[in-house]
Amino acid sequence: MLLRVPSRTNGGFTLIEMILVVAIIAVVVSGATFGLGAVTRTRLRSSAFKVTSAAQFAYSRSLTQGTTTRLRFDFEKDTMAVEETDTPVTLATEAQLEADEGQAVDPWDLARSRLDKPLSPVQPTSPFHPITNRDGKVLKRYTAQPVGDAISIHALITPHETHTRTEGEGSVYFFPGGLTEHAVIQLTDSSDTVYSVEIHPLTGNARIHNFAYEPLDELDDDGEVEDSI
Repeated sequence: MLLRVPSRTNGGFTLIEMILVVAIIAVVVSGATFGLGAVTRTRLRSSAFKVTSAAQFAYSRSLTQGTTTRLRFDFEKDTMAVEETDTPVTLATEAQLEADEGQAVDPWDLARSRLDKPLSPVQPTSPFHPITNRDGKVLKRYTAQPVGDAISIHALITPHETHTRTEGEGSVYFFPGGLTEHAVIQLTDSSDTVYSVEIHPLTGNARIHNFAYEPLDELDDDGEVEDSI
């Protein structure tokens, strides 16, 4: 007579099996979150170095060519462009322009506008134009380009504006003789992580901060690029 071993008819999970399933799901979810965070930091870091390179080029351009150069940021389009002018410029303040922002203008154009319309608010045109080569051809690499892949411009802090800029257009200026502004450009992504690029006012070098940095003191003399994780 053969003995039959009773087969398992219960299709449910045991407690141990449930614990193992939950543990596997937790590991998978945490791994996906970590991977997404790493991608985010990589994109922000890449965009920060892109801004840093543009700032170093603008500083070098103003120093070697004797032109006033600027980095122009468009918050609506999240783009950055390098522009310059051979005309001497001065930074007009909010009070001078009776507008919401300071900007660089041709002083002769400013004076001419005041003579022509002494009773009207002065809104002179900007003398800046795209970077060109020796033949006068516009170099597209320095025209308006996205600051990064899925990266937005969060804020722009410059001494010629009394408030932190978070909309419209803003610029950082580099003057002949190696002098620029102590400026901070903040970049962000869809998760609201913020990286900041701080530009040294004397060397044009930059320091990268992996948080929403706001300057309280002057930069160190070395002006190094840092990215502490």
